[in-house]
Parts: sequence; C-alpha cells; structure tokens
Amino acid sequence: MTESVILILIYLVLFVAVALIIRHRTKNQNTQYDEMQLKNRAEAYKRAFFTIIALLCGIIVFDTCSPVNLPQYALSGILIIVVMLSFLVFATYSVWNDAFFYIGQSWKGYFSICIVVGAVQLIDFISTLVRYFNGKDQTQNIWYFIISKASTSCTMAITFFTLAVVIAVKQLRDKKISEE
Repeated sequence: MTESVILILIYLVLFVAVALIIRHRTKNQNTQYDEMQLKNRAEAYKRAFFTIIALLCGIIVFDTCSPVNLPQYALSGILIIVVMLSFLVFATYSVWNDAFFYIGQSWKGYFSICIVVGAVQLIDFISTLVRYFNGKDQTQNIWYFIISKASTSCTMAITFFTLAVVIAVKQLRDKKISEE
C-alpha cells in the first residue's frame, strides 16, 4: 500500500512539474518550432503511426493464425508495449532530427523527467517481481503476471531510460560537433 502512495505522489509531482513547464513555455514567445522542425515532427508522427499499425496488425495476425489464443488479460500488456514502442519511435526520430525541443529549449528538463519516470517504473517492476516471488501474488496466473503487470512497468522503464540515453547521446554528439 505504501508503495502505491509513494508512486502516486511521485506522479503528482511530475504532473505538476510538467504543467509548470508547459505554462512557462506558453508565456515565452520564443518557444516555437521552425518550419524544418515541423516537417521533421510530421515525419516522426508518421513513423510512429505506421509503427502502431504494423504492431497491431502483427498482433491480429498472430491472434488469428495461432493455434493458441492470447489470454484475455494479455491485451492490456501488449497494448502498452505497442504504445510505448511507437512513442519511442516518435521521440527518437524527433530528437535525432532536432525536432523534439522548441527553439532554444533546454534538454535537461526532459532528460530529468525521463530518468525519474524510468526509475519509478523500474521500482514498480522490481516491487512486482518481489511480491510475486515472495508468494504474495502467486495466486495469479504466471502469464497474467508476465504479460500484463510486469510488461507494463518494464516496458515503460525501458522506454523512458532509452529516451534519456537518446537525448544524452544526441547532446554529446552535438557538443562534439560544435567543438570541432
């Protein structure tokens, strides 16, 4: 119970932080995308859209052709994986093509948020594993645990840590290029 309260408090703090960033951004007139960034963002949205379509079609084909049906509870975990992968496609493409941040916007806030959200999801994943292997949740089916509960927090942790790494590598690369 205390883990849930702590996670909710962390999410509320993150929500307030993001709301303040958005509010500050709307006050600042210099925080807009240029035409090239808008073009690159459109391409990133397109790639993310087709990623979702391809993954969903793959799930449909698998579910239709497989002799074993997907368990009823598996869909929630699989859909989280699909959404997180498409978000990662969008964000990675946008970061690499300088379309993720507004003109003049600092990358440090997004990097910090990615680390915090990834850490929170990793803590949730580890606590779910500990509860399962300590026997507190072993009344549930192991596949429900793996596909639904663990996949959600694990996928989100991987997504946000990967995005943090992409942002950091891009910034280091840009810094190296500017020094040359």
